[in-house]
Amino acid sequence: MKKVAILAYEGCWAMSVHLVNDFFRIVTLLEARHDQEATFDFAVITINGNTIRSASGALITPDGKLSNEHYDIIVVPPFEGRLLSNMPSDTEHISRWLCPYWASNTTVITLSTAAYFWAKHRSIQKSLTSITEVCATHWAFVKPLSRQFPNMLFSYTHAYRKIRNICSTSTFEAGIDVLLSVVAKEKGDIFAQQCAANLLVDEPKKMAPLLQKYREHNDERIADIQQWININSSMVLPLSEISSRFTMSERNLKRRFSAATGISVTQYIQAVRIDKAKKLLLATEKNVKKIATEVGYENDGFFSRLFKKHTGSTPAKWREAYKTLR
Repeated sequence: MKKVAILAYEGCWAMSVHLVNDFFRIVTLLEARHDQEATFDFAVITINGNTIRSASGALITPDGKLSNEHYDIIVVPPFEGRLLSNMPSDTEHISRWLCPYWASNTTVITLSTAAYFWAKHRSIQKSLTSITEVCATHWAFVKPLSRQFPNMLFSYTHAYRKIRNICSTSTFEAGIDVLLSVVAKEKGDIFAQQCAANLLVDEPKKMAPLLQKYREHNDERIADIQQWININSSMVLPLSEISSRFTMSERNLKRRFSAATGISVTQYIQAVRIDKAKKLLLATEKNVKKIATEVGYENDGFFSRLFKKHTGSTPAKWREAYKTLR
């Protein structure tokens, strides 16, 4: 069982703490419905196990306190941005407690402004002499964080970034995207798609694709291109248009994209479309022809063959096999 710590501290946003807690509760309920053993043992923890006051003034009563036990996943919720200029003493305790986890195998997820904790850790490492990493964070705090930590790059244009075991997010919705990627890693793509269909935090085809393995790189330009493809994947996307939009030659685009992601631009577009088709198959009653059109294929026969190539099953059979498990 994977042990999950959801941190709560003075001034953090309660909605993010409850979002993560509720997310893992939904995962557990789905597992029970499928007669599966629970995968995640999750708990909200505070520094000393006492109730804390969130940014909105709401009280959060934890399940436990910080300890030295091993955690597989740690989620750090965001804090009210105005605190950047005068961080509460609680955050210093959190920073020290997190130190051994940054370089471990533990997955650490910083939500929005919580990128502060990773940036602070990196800023005190003498080996960090140049800008090498990009953190996703809330758009309003890119400049304040950049001023405070000049040796880090902060971005709001990407829903989330992952470097090694560290995930950072820019939006509320991106937190769910990261959590779904965690579920996909532990439970597989099918179960994660079922979670996404049950959550329905957005229209299925608009939800971020569960393709984390292609996003674990540090090429900022390629990450921009992937983000644009994710949004516009249902359109006709010739390489010439993509290269022109991002002021790159087609040759350079193909070379850099493949080097960063391990697959071609065309293969990535196909993977995004298939991912969105899975969500539509699970969450709607639309027929295969309609879904093919919505994800970018006018020829539903070609779409079905491509879907089978990716999944080993036709769209209709895939839906029949997995929608009944919702």
